[in-house]
Amino acid sequence: MGRTTTPAVRARTGLPWYWGSQTASFVGDRLTGFAVPTIAILTLDASEAQVGVLAALGWFAYPALGLVAGAALAHVPRRRVMIAGELLRFAAFASVPLAALAGWVSVPQLCVVVAVAGAAMVFVDIAGQSYLPALVGSRDLVGANAKLQSSDSLSKLVGPALGGLLLRTTSPYAGLLLCAFPFLASAFGRTRIQTVEPPPEPIREPLPHRIRTGFTFVWQHPLLRRLVCAAAIRSFGSGMVDAVLLLFAYRVLGLSSLAGGLLIAAGSVGGLLGAFVANRLATTIGVRRTLVLTGVEALCWLAVPLCLLSAPALALVLIRICASVWLPVWNVVTTSVRQEVTPAALQSTVHATARTLTSSTVPLGAITGGLTGGVLSAQLGAATGLVLVLATGGVIAGASALLVATATHQEV
Repeated sequence: MGRTTTPAVRARTGLPWYWGSQTASFVGDRLTGFAVPTIAILTLDASEAQVGVLAALGWFAYPALGLVAGAALAHVPRRRVMIAGELLRFAAFASVPLAALAGWVSVPQLCVVVAVAGAAMVFVDIAGQSYLPALVGSRDLVGANAKLQSSDSLSKLVGPALGGLLLRTTSPYAGLLLCAFPFLASAFGRTRIQTVEPPPEPIREPLPHRIRTGFTFVWQHPLLRRLVCAAAIRSFGSGMVDAVLLLFAYRVLGLSSLAGGLLIAAGSVGGLLGAFVANRLATTIGVRRTLVLTGVEALCWLAVPLCLLSAPALALVLIRICASVWLPVWNVVTTSVRQEVTPAALQSTVHATARTLTSSTVPLGAITGGLTGGVLSAQLGAATGLVLVLATGGVIAGASALLVATATHQEV
């Protein structure tokens, strides 16, 4: 049997399994990401601040481990790392129903589980993004990333609704166990990938030097620096929104876990549309105009005060659908640009640097949203306070596109 060396052959043989495994991983993310805060709010009666901390903990892994993981993964087989990380994520979430049998479940334990799963997610994510260029050529990166973003958006549509159904039809903790099974499917799928990645680089430099190399490349590259700063602002705003959205759905709108899942999932309709049109927009109007266009997200969230008027649930659904179109477009284009301009030897360190800098602001936004939501709810009432946090976070997320709008044509 001959060796598969061309990008077309590598994509044909390895990409389907990779895509399927990533899809399962995305579904697991959405299921557990919905189930854990729902259990905290409805079963353990967590406070606004506790919910904000819980939302932040999964993202704290990137600032804590991202740069180290990126430097380390330049010298190890990345497929094995992805498999081990998915197995660890399953084990972490499976520990909750086991603890429930002994009556040990608490919000602090959920925080530990989320932190462990978040650490594993860092290694799976960096290894996966660094492995993708081995499967496809540079000309097909945007298309491949668009496929992955479509799966991510689809998981946001299916995951919360399915998670709500599982929690509704089983006990909360049995439902969480079922929500973790896609991680096992993802681990299995990655064992079926036959594409041989380039051999790891021999270790010639100390770990701190490799971390500094990746950071320096990103910061001295005008386009990457601007995109990372814009993404960091967007992540902060998104963290604020995500921290209080379920609180608003449950405590203001009075929705059940199933209805809350359907409400969250409805916004993913826009995400699927965004993933579908991202490649076409980039090739039709160019990278710069496409990224600037994602600023429309801010205008969508300016309409969130309408949720205080008639038909609040319907208004929130429409706002989420319209706003969620733009994040997939941003992710597809910026990830493809980063992969294209980065040398092969620096893929893992550069990706880790970019993801660490941008993801570090998510927990800051989540904590800010949770604490601010608690203060404003006490002073203005839960409805007004949480709506103000949603509107502010959404506007911050969308306004990040202004950094791209002020860039020179040579940069973008």
